[in-house]
Amino acid sequence: MVRISSQPQLVPLTKTSLTGFLKLSDDSEYFISVDYSCNPPNVTLDEELRSELEKYPSKLSEIVNQSETHESFVGNLVNFLEDIIVPPTDSKHLLTLIKQVANLPSESVKSIDQDFKQIVLRHTDEGNREHHLAIQLDSRTPTFLCDLPQQLAIENEKTWSCQAVLKSFRDIIGQYQSLWDVLDDIDSNCWVIEPEPFSRGAVHRRVVLKGDVSLIVTIDPSQPTSLPRCRFLGSAKSIQPFQNLLDERVDDWDPAVSVVENLGSILDLELPSKPTDGDNAISIDCGVCYCYEMMGQIPEISCNNDTCKQLFHVECLIEWFRGLPNVRQSFGTVFGECPYCSKPMHVQAVL
Repeated sequence: MVRISSQPQLVPLTKTSLTGFLKLSDDSEYFISVDYSCNPPNVTLDEELRSELEKYPSKLSEIVNQSETHESFVGNLVNFLEDIIVPPTDSKHLLTLIKQVANLPSESVKSIDQDFKQIVLRHTDEGNREHHLAIQLDSRTPTFLCDLPQQLAIENEKTWSCQAVLKSFRDIIGQYQSLWDVLDDIDSNCWVIEPEPFSRGAVHRRVVLKGDVSLIVTIDPSQPTSLPRCRFLGSAKSIQPFQNLLDERVDDWDPAVSVVENLGSILDLELPSKPTDGDNAISIDCGVCYCYEMMGQIPEISCNNDTCKQLFHVECLIEWFRGLPNVRQSFGTVFGECPYCSKPMHVQAVL
């Protein structure tokens, strides 16, 4: 069989099949093996190429139907792949972006770096909250970075435009106005210790209730004023009264009332605000590893000694116990001493 002059690394096997490496104008190469006598064509592709073509399920069959020879098949395939994979030339791409940015409202553009490798768009929502979207342009496909509860989904990252991206960004922001109103109310009226740093993408808040007791409140974005998922953190003795109140009064939750008011009423507590005298320290890190988050886990075991109440990760505490000479285990529970005050502690072993 005669080789294809434009693609010397592709080897025709029969009149309707070929195999080898397809080279595009940016010098990228992709393995491809095709028998287009079948319907649909029998195709083996490089993983990256396959993921791109999966976005266009009927395109390969369409190219086959339009082609009568290996040369025409490869030519049509390369033309299509050039459009969806190979980025435009730098000058053409830059000119297109400049025109697109120039057509955006001035208040929607926060910054553009000197090399035009990053564009930061912004949008101020109904609650006067400013949101930023960073478009990174230093790779083959752009990266879209924003602090929202969901990622910005771009239908085709090869043919995107600033206008389309900004519209999608605004549309997503519009969906979360009620959620952010609820979270802003919590931030304004409670002593919030998490998330740190602050994030519009987070749908939870960890608030101080008293002393060593805190509460992680996770809001449902679709029903922000409904009963949130609540998780108390602290010593078992300290959190049990709060858990009992929540269990007993769960039916008293009123969606017409703010989350802060509901929590205060159900827990018989005026939720404390963040101290203004500078004495706002509260221990939330693990007393063994001195970190807050470890492999996605947060400190949730607390010493029951009222003068200690130090928090620990479950795994850190178990590892500490195992280094003690008097450690013992009964079924799934490990018994030892608090690393801080040496009072007896126990923890359920992680299976």
